[in-house]
Amino acid sequence: MTVPAAAEILVVGGGPAGSCAATLLARRGYDVVLIDKVRHPRETVGESVLPSAWKYFDLLGVTADIQQEGFVKKAGGVVVWGDEITQISFRDFTYDRPGLHVERAALDHLLLNKAKADGVKVFEELRADSFVTNGADGASVVISAGNGGGTQTMRCRFLIDATGQASFVARQFGAKRLDTDFRFVSIWGYFEGSRYVSSGGIVRPFEDIAKHPPMTFVNHLGGWGWAWHIPMRAETSVGIVVPVEDYKRGAAAHGTLEEYFLATCRGIEHLGRLLSSAQLKNGVRIIRDYSYAPDKIAGPGYFVVGDAAGFVDPIFSIGVVMALYSGQLAAWAIDRSIQRPAHGAVYRKLFENQMRGRYELARTMALPVSGGATDAPDSAKTYFDFFSATEKELMWSAASMTTRSGNLVRAARDGGAPPVLKRRQLDLLRFA
Repeated sequence: MTVPAAAEILVVGGGPAGSCAATLLARRGYDVVLIDKVRHPRETVGESVLPSAWKYFDLLGVTADIQQEGFVKKAGGVVVWGDEITQISFRDFTYDRPGLHVERAALDHLLLNKAKADGVKVFEELRADSFVTNGADGASVVISAGNGGGTQTMRCRFLIDATGQASFVARQFGAKRLDTDFRFVSIWGYFEGSRYVSSGGIVRPFEDIAKHPPMTFVNHLGGWGWAWHIPMRAETSVGIVVPVEDYKRGAAAHGTLEEYFLATCRGIEHLGRLLSSAQLKNGVRIIRDYSYAPDKIAGPGYFVVGDAAGFVDPIFSIGVVMALYSGQLAAWAIDRSIQRPAHGAVYRKLFENQMRGRYELARTMALPVSGGATDAPDSAKTYFDFFSATEKELMWSAASMTTRSGNLVRAARDGGAPPVLKRRQLDLLRFA
């Protein structure tokens, strides 16, 4: 297939946000091209998916494919924070389907294949280098292939930036703003042979996952740090999130990044026991200062979705759901803008308001606070009410499991009676 010189919609990035937007627009009859700088399947972190993702899987028509793929069913979460061990179970809410632990390479590839099946022209190993907007006439994007493949310019009515942490649009505009309240480093890797935590805090051998669904396990590292433990079909994703200064001090005492990571993981009381017989496979990955919010997420001829539109500490596993939501919202805004071009600025503003509000709410949930003195922004209070009662209860319950809940508590209370708190206190983790 030859890369065309023009398309109605050009999507840059083939993750959940880009594939979602591309699929929905192609279904509405638009000529959609999607490019990605790598070839799928490709590894990326972010394996825990909340039950609210199913409504987007239904919308995209991939529910049967997701079920057939056989991802690990996630029963809820167990958090060790300070001296407390707490649990939330999805069965205590009104969800009729489970959360998931997914290999993102497989999930993202599945969603991208669905986009292809619905008529999206997909080109891999192409990247976007720069773009200019042409007002009402859309945008022109310079794209290039690796290995000296040359460049070309593609014209489009709308550009969708779904480039994740690469932040294509924000970087070009110089508009990517690091969030100084989240100066964290994240390091992660994949283990074989780890035990896992199931409902009730019972620790089981990896081979029991099919019979006893796992919980996403979060272990406090002290201060603002934390660690995750997410068992999947063959391996377990384990990562740590630590403030930059803590990382510098800790890493300096070890010869390599891998040694620092393993020493930190094995030095945490509960996580260390889960990993006591496990083996790290294929090294570790690291990302620094990953929390940011761009100044620009929509303008004449472009929309920014997924992680490219903002990212905070991933402690509450909302990334995939937020990505799918943003892809759906961008598809709606673009469709309406094309159908009613005189109102394009209105649809861009609606998109921006929704995205900013949800970003601020996610930030409010995750923001470390000292003494509960930080007030929740008005946008977080407003957009808390956009969620269903079940989603509010889940957010409220999850946030209450850490010492980071002060901001969300104020946001909920300022909006009236707080949601029902559904969590369970555990005395200890029981090793079966």
